[in-house]
Amino acid sequence: MNDRPDDPVAAAIERFFAAFPAGPVGVESVELGKARDRVLAADVAAAIDLPPFSRALVEGFLVNVADTANAGDNTPVLLTVSGAIGPGKTFENQIASGTCIEVSTGSFIPEGAFAVARYMDVTRSGKGITIKRGYNKGDNIEAIGCEIKKGEGILRAGTKFSSKEIMILAGQGILSAKVARAPKVAIFCSGNEVIPPSEPLRPGYVWDANSYTLSAQIEEYGGLPLFCGIMKDDFSAFKEALKDGLAKADMAVISGGTAIGGREFIADLIHSFGGPGVVVNGVPMRSGKPLIMGVIENKPVVCVAGYPPESLRGFELFGKPVIERLVGLRSVT
Repeated sequence: MNDRPDDPVAAAIERFFAAFPAGPVGVESVELGKARDRVLAADVAAAIDLPPFSRALVEGFLVNVADTANAGDNTPVLLTVSGAIGPGKTFENQIASGTCIEVSTGSFIPEGAFAVARYMDVTRSGKGITIKRGYNKGDNIEAIGCEIKKGEGILRAGTKFSSKEIMILAGQGILSAKVARAPKVAIFCSGNEVIPPSEPLRPGYVWDANSYTLSAQIEEYGGLPLFCGIMKDDFSAFKEALKDGLAKADMAVISGGTAIGGREFIADLIHSFGGPGVVVNGVPMRSGKPLIMGVIENKPVVCVAGYPPESLRGFELFGKPVIERLVGLRSVT
């Protein structure tokens, strides 16, 4: 994954990813109309050939190629128009030698040695047309299954749905898809000085902005935020809250509280749950010291700065790829 060995962000993510399993953390089925931005959890095979029948690529006349074998400027061939195949219609009759059938773009084409002569390439007079060139089988015809064969893989697990993927499945008559469940992310905002914005601001205190920012980021990146509260600098209480939060979630994010009273509070907190514990403790980059990443019982924990702009930046750099890994997005797994 790390294409640049001198990239500290990529190196930190690579070490972190090696410490916990990739997703998806769960699978659910959704209607196609609700699949945008979700990540496909299983490969999808074509349900039908595409196109599902041979069809005309242009407007004109369906001709037997044998009738046109000797056609040229000096040897024109006259064919009688004996019918038409309109859009949405099939055709099961024989096309007798010396006759042709009028077709539209997209018209059904029966099996046989046929071609479509464009309007501009023939001369029409009454109930007949004159052809001055030869045709090969399949000229101006799109053959059944030429784009996609039934049973062929059309979408791979780990693909994020956009309008293109929705178009592909809708064209196959596939109206639901198995997608990765949105990972639940437990959010903890740390610090004795942090108070809810609903309380009056007092000297020495700051309003909690990070729970709102992180919740918005988590939703934007494909997760489901679970705010677990503002945590004071109480190790035992914080550990119990983190344990409860992770029991309900697939990962956790903690803002602030990296070091308290000279102690590496958050690092010690994560280590207290057992191995592997802290995997990354600081990243050699601007404002990288507060960034801590660890794993508790196979669930990733991302710790970012308490200062809101750095919290936002840190979670964009390290939280986003974790969520993408937990949904099994191909580009990060």
